[in-house]
Amino acid sequence: MERNSDEESTAKVRITRRIELKFWKSCGQIALGLLIAGATSSGIVYSNIFYFFLLVFLVWILNCLIRPVLIVFALPFIVFTMGIGMLFINALIIYVAAKLVPEGITVASYWSALWASFWVSFLWWALEMFRAERIAIFKFSDESKQQKENKDDDVIDL
Repeated sequence: MERNSDEESTAKVRITRRIELKFWKSCGQIALGLLIAGATSSGIVYSNIFYFFLLVFLVWILNCLIRPVLIVFALPFIVFTMGIGMLFINALIIYVAAKLVPEGITVASYWSALWASFWVSFLWWALEMFRAERIAIFKFSDESKQQKENKDDDVIDL
C-alpha cells in the first residue's frame, strides 16, 4: 500500500519536530543543571553567557557522540554500582567540554564537574518521573473510560 506525499510529509514533520523538542529539552536540562551547580559550588564559574551556551551545546554534542562509547566500555562498572557510575561518565563529559571552551568557563576540578553531573542527572530523573506519572495517569483514565463504555458487553475478557 502506497502512502501519498501529504502523509509522508506529515510524518517527516512530526519526526523533525520531535527531534527538535528533544534537543531543546535536553539543552534546557543541561543548562539548568549547570546553573544550579554553578550557584551552589565555587568550583564552577561562568563569566560569559555566550561561552555558557557553547558549553551546553558541547555537552549535548559529547553526550550524543562519546557517551554511548563510554557506556559500552564502562558497562561492568555501571552495573556493579547500580547506575551510579553514570554520574562519573557525565562528569567526565562536562569536564572535557569545559576544557574545550576557550575562555569564560572555569571548572576547577573533576569534583566540581561531578557536582554539576549530579544536578543534571537529578533534573533529568525528576522530569522523566513527572512525565512517566503523567503518561500513566493518562493511560489509566483512557482504560477506565473504555471499561465504562464496554460494561454492557456480554463477553468476558480474560
